[in-house]
Amino acid sequence: MSILRGKNSPFCILRRFNNLKNFAHDSTKTSATSASATQAPSPGTFTISGKPSISVPQDTVKVTLQKPDMDVLVDTTTISRQMVAEQISKSIAFDNIPGPISLRIIHRIWGMVPILSTQITGGAIQYFLAVGSLLSWSGNMALFKRFFDHYGPVVRLHGPLGGDIVMVSRPEHIAAVFKNEGPYPIRSSLDSVEKYRLQHRKLRHTGPILMFGPEWENFRKSIEQPLPQLIARQYDKIDDACNKFIARIANIRNRQEEVPGTFQKEIYKWCLECMCLVTLDKKLGFLDPCGLSSTSDPGVLLDGLMKATKAIQRCEYGLHLWQFLPTPAWKSLVENCDAIDNVLSKYVHRIQVLIKEKKEASDGVSKEVNCLMENVLLKPGIMVEDAMTILLDMMLIGINATAHTIAFMLYHLAKNPRCQVKLYNEIARQPKKLSKDALAAMPYLQACIKETLRLKPPIPLLGRILNDDLSIYNYHIPRGTYLLMVTSLSSWREEYFEDAHKFMPERWLTPIDDMQLFASIPFGYGAKACLGKELAEMQIGALITKILRNFKIEYLYGDINSTNKLWAAPNKKLRFRFAERV
Repeated sequence: MSILRGKNSPFCILRRFNNLKNFAHDSTKTSATSASATQAPSPGTFTISGKPSISVPQDTVKVTLQKPDMDVLVDTTTISRQMVAEQISKSIAFDNIPGPISLRIIHRIWGMVPILSTQITGGAIQYFLAVGSLLSWSGNMALFKRFFDHYGPVVRLHGPLGGDIVMVSRPEHIAAVFKNEGPYPIRSSLDSVEKYRLQHRKLRHTGPILMFGPEWENFRKSIEQPLPQLIARQYDKIDDACNKFIARIANIRNRQEEVPGTFQKEIYKWCLECMCLVTLDKKLGFLDPCGLSSTSDPGVLLDGLMKATKAIQRCEYGLHLWQFLPTPAWKSLVENCDAIDNVLSKYVHRIQVLIKEKKEASDGVSKEVNCLMENVLLKPGIMVEDAMTILLDMMLIGINATAHTIAFMLYHLAKNPRCQVKLYNEIARQPKKLSKDALAAMPYLQACIKETLRLKPPIPLLGRILNDDLSIYNYHIPRGTYLLMVTSLSSWREEYFEDAHKFMPERWLTPIDDMQLFASIPFGYGAKACLGKELAEMQIGALITKILRNFKIEYLYGDINSTNKLWAAPNKKLRFRFAERV
């Protein structure tokens, strides 16, 4: 997650907000006294330089009211903006949000150079919180926890060089952010990917993951509407890929029935095969028993994806020198994203030809659409380059998140044999050939998936730029503020999950309340929620059931935790033992 520069990056957007004087975000003033602006914006819209106006309904707004002690979320309802303003007017000023005093002092000194400060603040804070690759996510979470333990549930980090971050971790406060973010949420972007697309490739859009506003909504609809039907249509092929993965496990085990330390790469291969089935309706052969040639299309895609992921992690963490110099990480990102694009463009071109042939042969009768890219290219206003950004986003984000979740679920089942036996018993009662609906109807399987995602959410931190003023814990937080939600800490809270650090799928077998819902949101929430949620859960369930039906899983080495590198990836080799069932 980047919070430094780029046209859509949080602090660049904040700088534009300040230039427009529509946002009272100067920390030397109380945000409630923004009447000094030369011209107040309309209550329903605000403008970001170079972007369309973003509209918010003017008559009513979704708002969260909280008790004075802010221990629980009391009500969420639709009320008038006048009542919202009244609630905010009673809140404590933004300047009174607690945070490290040292950062506040440095912030005041550097307040004289706001343009420089807004560009550097995010990277500096990110760098010192992450300390490069020296800390794991568990280390970072301990650091964040110390902030909350010392300063309370809402913490303001005054940027050493200007600009601020407000951090929250309690589910009631996270709920307030999500339920008030409006129709076009703005989240932090991957600046390196944005620069690659806008400056290197010179594309017209950054892609659905990085966009916001009405254009983003059009992109989202082109993916969201057809995806469930396409998943169902490709399910049998995904099931066949699961069978090939089981054969692959059997072939790569040693005499102790352990898989090699490169097993994470094998999971990547399976995820890529499934993704290409759904998006391209193409079996590329990632699971070929003879292995992959490094020059073949699947070999280039696999190598490019893994190297591009590492390059993005290196670019997004630490000091962003690649913004000014062609660093090795930036060069690797460009080289590998270009390699992925070159391979995928061939298959997208074939889909274009197929669409043309179908039109010529249809005589006006609509033909069945077989894959996501075909559906996207049929949408009016969507260009080929737009389809390519969608495809690359799904590769970079979706495959990493799915592969890491599968790895952690295998680990938790191996470390908790009672849960593994219980899940195996549920699987054994099912017919050998399971349908997509049958997977979704297996309660303990779904509980195991949810519990894995609770303990190891794929993206442990979620960022938003507030579209409107908000009151959290009775603090007034003005629109335009960058707000960081530490969702990992939220999902580990004992108030909402008993023995929160233990793998206990049974906790999901009974109905949960709203606060538990917002305490664990691995796929996000609202308009910017993950579009691939259904696909990811189906893939994970299909593969895990196949593995447990054939093998007993064991892990005999040290504990596996999450890394700090953008995605919550395993920090150790996955040397599982797959003992055949008799």
